[in-house]
Amino acid sequence: MTDKNSAKPETEVKADIDAPEGAEGVVDEQGKEANGATGTGNAEASTAELGARQLLETIARLEAELAEANQQSAEVIEKSQRLAAEFQNSRRRQERQLAEQIERSSIHLIKRLLPALDDFDLAFANIPAATDAEAAWVDGFRQIQRKLRQLIEEEGVTPILTGGAFDPTLHEAIASAPSDSVESGHIIETLRAGYQLKGHVLRPALVRVAM
Repeated sequence: MTDKNSAKPETEVKADIDAPEGAEGVVDEQGKEANGATGTGNAEASTAELGARQLLETIARLEAELAEANQQSAEVIEKSQRLAAEFQNSRRRQERQLAEQIERSSIHLIKRLLPALDDFDLAFANIPAATDAEAAWVDGFRQIQRKLRQLIEEEGVTPILTGGAFDPTLHEAIASAPSDSVESGHIIETLRAGYQLKGHVLRPALVRVAM
């Protein structure tokens, strides 16, 4: 007679056959390996994310440094250009001041020479009748007078014209007189020559004007 308790159900027998000893350990090991692979993947993803973030931070920092360097470079260039412009302006100002100083010195020297020309003019206008106007010494003084005139003319000095109407910007009337041959307000006689330099009056001509 068969013992009911000793008989195993068919399903239990199949379970014993399908799951040999050690199978649960293999399953556990595979689970652990799967979990380990998942953890490694998560770690690698975290490392990649960290590296990307650090790269972005580095790029942002470099861009900020580049912008700052560009700004500093622009400031240096602007300062250099400003200094160059100031230097050019300073040099032009110095050149202009030097030219003005030279011109003032020339004018001062020329003005000191004009009385010598006046003396020559007076001397030749009042040569005594008994003096030979063609004498060698007279001709020598005329040559000196011509050299002085040539010298000041080379500096741009020209005599003021005294023919015609009186011009208060060029002439100085020191006397007036009636005249039958000269129109009123016109110059009768030049008493002292006047000179101008490049359009600027060095000294006016002294004249007598018809009334």
